[in-house]
Amino acid sequence: MAINVVYVHGIGEIGGAEKDLLSYLDLLDRTEFCPHVVCPDTGTLKSEVEKFHVPVVSSPLPPWRKLRHKIQHPWAVWKLANIFRQWNIDIVHVNDYWWAPLAYLAAKKCHIPVVVHIRQQIEPVRIKQYWLDKPDCLFPVSKDIENVLHAMAVEPSRVQVAYSGIDVNHFCGTEKRDAFRKHYCVKEDQPIIGTVANLFPRKGYEYLIEALVTVKEVYPDICYVIVGEGPTSYQEQLVRLVKEKRLESNVMFVGFQENVFEFLNAFDVFVLPSLMEGFGIALLEAMSMSKPIVACKVGGVPEVIKDGVTGMLVPPKDSKSLATALLKILKDDPTKIRLGLAARKIVETQFTREAAMKRIQHFYIDVLRERKKDVGANSVDASSYALK
Repeated sequence: MAINVVYVHGIGEIGGAEKDLLSYLDLLDRTEFCPHVVCPDTGTLKSEVEKFHVPVVSSPLPPWRKLRHKIQHPWAVWKLANIFRQWNIDIVHVNDYWWAPLAYLAAKKCHIPVVVHIRQQIEPVRIKQYWLDKPDCLFPVSKDIENVLHAMAVEPSRVQVAYSGIDVNHFCGTEKRDAFRKHYCVKEDQPIIGTVANLFPRKGYEYLIEALVTVKEVYPDICYVIVGEGPTSYQEQLVRLVKEKRLESNVMFVGFQENVFEFLNAFDVFVLPSLMEGFGIALLEAMSMSKPIVACKVGGVPEVIKDGVTGMLVPPKDSKSLATALLKILKDDPTKIRLGLAARKIVETQFTREAAMKRIQHFYIDVLRERKKDVGANSVDASSYALK
């Protein structure tokens, strides 16, 4: 009998965490595990989940720490617990820590274990606020996050680093790059830099826009493509900054794109100006396309990008350093090629989604075995399952 796993996720739009979830649904060994999903009705995630022919349902996941939502928590927990019982769930996987307390309370009612993914840099205070000392296991996406958990006395045995992985088999030829330039009216010799990331303040877009002023002095027709969407207020702030810096002809906001690889294919340099970054799936996607990287040295980014080897790292909130790094790569084709090829090799050897899924499946088995030791013979008999 397969192990019933439920993924709990409270955001309906597609970003890095959601791509990871969809990858799990695609690769989970269905002879050993049976996936289920709880996610919002809004956004595109639910329709993408349904493509994998897994049970999916919407359930309220109100914010944990906003006072006006406190009254909704008992109902949310009750409904989650009923879903877990209906599906006969064996293990709950919270796809990001924001919903950990609600899922933990519901799982506790059902006497089933909980694992929680932690995908962003996390402040120590969050560990108590979001009950991260309670789940059976935590999956930080980088060693940087793991160190914070250890510093806050979370037992090392309950922490397993779970690097994300991606499909490395995407390929877009020169004809698609030419089609991109034609569609967006970009000249053949016009350099393109780009970012794929949600439009959130923590992504630091304003610092890259500031850096673009300096880059434009050397490359007047530099093109910066921003792939992603987010709160309207932040995008409006960025649009105002672009106008203030007279960069309207240089910056394109193209919104959410289902196939980001066609955009990455067109970039000469991928840049990630984040102020906080737990890991950065977009980095892996760009690296898999052999793109040189400029990124801020925050969170788990240095675990992916080796400065001077697979990309260039700069301090956060430092527009001058961003501009210097971008100009260095744009001016030096051999460096651009060397960094891109090294980046691709790292992804192929360390960050495939198959390797990521294999680790997650082993973690599930370990958690179920530990739970069996703790609660006795009435728990799931995980020892009868062997990963292939």
